[in-house]
Amino acid sequence: MSKIRDLRGTSTLALRQRKARLVRTFSFPANLLHSSLVERFLKCGKKQCACQAQGPKHGPFYYLNRSFARGEFQSILLKSAEQIRLARQGVAAYAELLEVLDEVCQINYELLRRGEPSGTPDA
Repeated sequence: MSKIRDLRGTSTLALRQRKARLVRTFSFPANLLHSSLVERFLKCGKKQCACQAQGPKHGPFYYLNRSFARGEFQSILLKSAEQIRLARQGVAAYAELLEVLDEVCQINYELLRRGEPSGTPDA
């Protein structure tokens, strides 16, 4: 979900400078993951296991989930601590990338609202 920034009180020069800084420092992380990391605790299939009653469930199990168009879905079980660490990093990298892109888009929106060109930053 986008963070709404109130840019109306910010000067055009400050907006252009912020945009230039964001564009200049932009990097495309190679470890991006457009996915969700999900931690689950589950019941097993054994009838006598304590998890079937009110005992603690088994886990945590970590899944990396990815949704596609038309309800298609992929999920993988992450089996090692290294996989979980890499998944966390990739999901966080994607979230950070979206924040930067969203801020640039909001600056462009505000510049256009003011009748200013939003093309290549001058500053």
